[in-house]
Amino acid sequence: MESWSREWERRLLLARLRDGDVVCIGAEAGLLQYRDMCEEYRRNRYVYVPDDVRNKLVEELNARVSDEEFLAAFKKVKPEILWGEVPFRGKYYTYAGNGDLQLKGSWDEVKKDAYEALEKGGERLYAFIKAIVELTEEMLEKYWPEHCYIFGPDYGSILRRMREILGEVVTPLPNDFVLLKAYGLYYKSGSRRYPGHSIPLEIIPAVKEALNEWEKNRGVKGLQRYWKPGW
Repeated sequence: MESWSREWERRLLLARLRDGDVVCIGAEAGLLQYRDMCEEYRRNRYVYVPDDVRNKLVEELNARVSDEEFLAAFKKVKPEILWGEVPFRGKYYTYAGNGDLQLKGSWDEVKKDAYEALEKGGERLYAFIKAIVELTEEMLEKYWPEHCYIFGPDYGSILRRMREILGEVVTPLPNDFVLLKAYGLYYKSGSRRYPGHSIPLEIIPAVKEALNEWEKNRGVKGLQRYWKPGW
């Protein structure tokens, strides 16, 4: 995965926005070559943005637009954040929607939330979220972040990785999904045909710190038998 930087986090934030909103943020931030595409989006609520154009726009936003200009563009565009039930909580930026982008980090809050969730869910939840994190990091070695936000690891791969982590077969309980979603650590991704299970990419380093701290304090010492052959 990319080393963490403000530029990388901006890319992740923009990956959680619709193409048309990203184009309009560019136009409002002074990249006037995107003005026509923005106007088309505002008229039709749709504009086709080829991948190479979007990638170039993201590079320009990183290279040419200051934080102050970036915030001002968000206030004007008020972009909807995708997977809006889970706010963007990065090291440098925090965004829950409605144009209110904040120049503040949320990783301390994320670590606290992740640790509280682990205390409630124990080793089963530890293995579940650790499996998602590891598999997502492997995906990021192969795919753009835009793809990894949309298509998370599949359930079978997660169960196999949980078995590697704990040494036996364990399945998440329904409440585990509810708990992680309530803490903003998980969302359902993919499609009906190819469902996935995802963690917001921008919180992965903070969640890894919580996982490491919980493992150090609690230890993974052999799981109670939540699963038995024949169930």
